[in-house]
Amino acid sequence: MSFKTDRLVALFPEAYAAREGASLLHTVLDALGNELMAGDAAVKKLLKSHWIDYAEGGGLDGLAALLGVTRRLLPNGQPESDDTFRPLVRATVSSFQGGGTVEGIKGAVRAALGLPYDLKLFGQQLARNSANTAAIDTLIARLAALVKVEEFAPKTDVMLGSAAPTAAGSQVTLNLAVSTIEATPPRIEWTFTSNARQLSLTQLDSGESVVAEPDFTVPRGATLLLEGSTAADFSASIGSTDVTSHFTRLGGGAPQLPLVPPGVSRWSFAAGRGAAFDEDAFDTGQTFDAAAFSVRMQWLRLQPLVFDVIVPFFTDAAVARALAGSGYENRFKVFQGLSHDAMQKVVDRARAAGVRGMVQYAISLPGESSEAIPWDDQAAIETFSGRLDHAITETQDADESLNAGALDSEVEVHDSSEHFAIGGVFNVAVFDGAFGFQ
Repeated sequence: MSFKTDRLVALFPEAYAAREGASLLHTVLDALGNELMAGDAAVKKLLKSHWIDYAEGGGLDGLAALLGVTRRLLPNGQPESDDTFRPLVRATVSSFQGGGTVEGIKGAVRAALGLPYDLKLFGQQLARNSANTAAIDTLIARLAALVKVEEFAPKTDVMLGSAAPTAAGSQVTLNLAVSTIEATPPRIEWTFTSNARQLSLTQLDSGESVVAEPDFTVPRGATLLLEGSTAADFSASIGSTDVTSHFTRLGGGAPQLPLVPPGVSRWSFAAGRGAAFDEDAFDTGQTFDAAAFSVRMQWLRLQPLVFDVIVPFFTDAAVARALAGSGYENRFKVFQGLSHDAMQKVVDRARAAGVRGMVQYAISLPGESSEAIPWDDQAAIETFSGRLDHAITETQDADESLNAGALDSEVEVHDSSEHFAIGGVFNVAVFDGAFGFQ
């Protein structure tokens, strides 16, 4: 008996025996009370259907339609159930509220893949039904590793410059305007058209500078490579030859390349003048002209308001590896039509206003174990090879000499031959062997 029945019974006097459970009046009032209870439940359900967490069926479809989201299809062509559709709708709401947190983006991408939106909550639900916390933690870690968000997406920038020779030397200034969140080290390729000496690199804003020894010469057509923003990792090389020892910091000390700072900066590259008559010794590699050169300056820029979402290229296989051996292989559903373009749309909906998100796909190598889920470690091996340059010097000195003397020669021939023939008859003997007419 419901409380609605109790309230109806209380309206009748005792004489009607409405409180007697076996009476006809009580039965009628109880049926009426149950109908009123069903009506109350329907009204409460209608009110709750305005919330994504409680809406079901058509009500959930209506809320999703307001957000531009529709149900995905299972491999058999049937639409997905409320259990998997609800997290996707919930993940889309943040795009209309100016969301875009890292966890919100990860949850939206996981929901699109059919995985739990909130892994922490999912782990708590699993813990209620299982005491194997180690297995649950392993599963949660594998699912979390399927989607990675890298804030401040990196981008490689390049600046080129060239200098023509003058009487005082050759010099070029590069003006950089970098939008980045922190200073980063550059990589410099410096190519010369003729023998170059007295080299210097200066960051004009900070005054930091790297200079070469006065007698150090870069051969014609060679490229000088400079790397390393600290004294410990600074390196200078020409081809396979390490020339780091020929460089110092301006004023003395171990050299290091200046960092490329955020904002505007100026960089000066200079090569000294050529030889001057009656002043220089014209030693090896010294010429009248200064060296013309070209510079290629490259650095990694961390872009503000840009992030990368990294997911496996073959999502089905990656999810299967993550679930292998966990006992939950059949808990998650795979959807039709989840293309790479669709994944970008999910990120676009989940990102905050004014922020740009890009989906990057990682490819797993064949034979990866299930423990190698986190990222597609492609087992890159760095090898070092050296080239031996062998030079041969040919001396073309000419010597003239005269030999005088009497030269004579005499030749005696003592050849002799012996011949023996057995006589033969013409037209009778076959003349084979040692036969002849004599």
